[in-house]
Amino acid sequence: MKTLVFKRTVSRGRNTYGYNICSLWVNGRKQTSCNGGGYDMQGTCLAEYIKANYQDRLIKLKANYGSGDRGKGFYGLSFYKNHKRRRAYSEGAEIYLDGACGFSSIERIATKIGLKLQCVHSSTNETVYTLEDTRKEV
Repeated sequence: MKTLVFKRTVSRGRNTYGYNICSLWVNGRKQTSCNGGGYDMQGTCLAEYIKANYQDRLIKLKANYGSGDRGKGFYGLSFYKNHKRRRAYSEGAEIYLDGACGFSSIERIATKIGLKLQCVHSSTNETVYTLEDTRKEV
């Protein structure tokens, strides 16, 4: 079981002063971060973490093409090969997981690939989750 801590702060950097920052810490180590605003920053951090650590599971899912897809794929997941968007993974395709589409969409993908997220604590500046891998590794 892993502990995921989403920390929210404001940049004091020279060129980014005043920007919102969201960072994801897993078991005390910083894994991802994003800045700015106007999109789901927590979802973006989670998506980057899942993409970096669970690609072997993501390639087995179907991507969503939007409103015309009728709910058959996973919203926020895309595969790109030869500059074309694909519904399914093929060898050499790039996996794209768009967390800005919403934390709940990424959580749905995580559940499908065998990850269980549970919120433990939430405050103004941080949210803590536990992440359990429900798949049995042989």
